Amino acid sequence: MLVEKAKIERERNAASTNVTGADLLKMMTEKHDSQEFNVVVKADVQGSLTSVVDSLRLVDTAGEIRLSVVRSGVGDIKETDINAASASNAIIYGFNVAMPPAVKRLAMRDKVEVRLFRVIYELLDDARTSMEQMLAPEVVETEIGNLTVKGVFRTMKDEVICGGEVTHGKVVSDVLARVKHGDEVLAEAEVSHVQRQQVEAKEVFEGEMCGLSLKTKKKLQLEVGDTLEFFTRELVKRTLK
Repeated sequence: MLVEKAKIERERNAASTNVTGADLLKMMTEKHDSQEFNVVVKADVQGSLTSVVDSLRLVDTAGEIRLSVVRSGVGDIKETDINAASASNAIIYGFNVAMPPAVKRLAMRDKVEVRLFRVIYELLDDARTSMEQMLAPEVVETEIGNLTVKGVFRTMKDEVICGGEVTHGKVVSDVLARVKHGDEVLAEAEVSHVQRQQVEAKEVFEGEMCGLSLKTKKKLQLEVGDTLEFFTRELVKRTLK
């Protein structure tokens, strides 16, 4: 249980850096899994069962995830509970109950998750964390700097080598660049290398000149006078309020 909780914590805090526009489009077009969190609840006595079920229904996701108690009852976990959970793709929560070896084998065979607790707050925290995993991540963009293109030295199918003046902030490698011709956004690219006076540079600041290598998804016709807006884009796991 501790190992599983540690894994969930790592995933919750993880952020995917520099997500490209193509990645975002793929996320938007993909069909997400059902936004229902189905559970089977078993408890030792009726009072505990009522308390657990009522508390689970109070976990708020602002309507994004619906918690559904597909089955509940008093007593140890039985084969019928495993069958119900398997049929509805549910997790079984057990509070102060046991699971006989034969039932455990059935759960493993049918790939049904059974989570046993003796402290109600730990059970609720587990449910809350599981529901957070179902929330769509938040897209966070952070501005790094701007550059005005002063020269285009080489244009290839998937790379452009150019140079220019940093007009705001700074330029670093391994960030995204939004390529603009006036107010028109032409494309997004990735900054793979930055040079100052033909020497690899970690960062170049406002007012300085530098050379850049941009990775592109397709051939990009960059022109003198175009603007590069540098930024990072992260997918940040959301948490329940």
